[in-house]
Amino acid sequence: MDNVFTLTEAKSRFSEIINRIIYRKERIVVTKNGKKVAMLIPVDENSLIEAEGLIQAQGALADMDDCIDEMVQSIYAARKAEKGREVDL
Repeated sequence: MDNVFTLTEAKSRFSEIINRIIYRKERIVVTKNGKKVAMLIPVDENSLIEAEGLIQAQGALADMDDCIDEMVQSIYAARKAEKGREVDL
């Protein structure tokens, strides 16, 4: 379960909170005006979250290769067909 602190509590107990994160591997939620606004987690846990996100993203756009190639070709064709216009300076 996450430990919840108001912003005021978190500021006054910051050293304690950091120690809880380091040594107990706790997640700390900070609230402001009753709304959750931040979560403090151990760095090693963040690395795992980032790695999982990258693994999930891997190959996500693989099906888009043909579509992207078509868009690029369309852009080049439109540029080639574009007729210049006179601009008064």
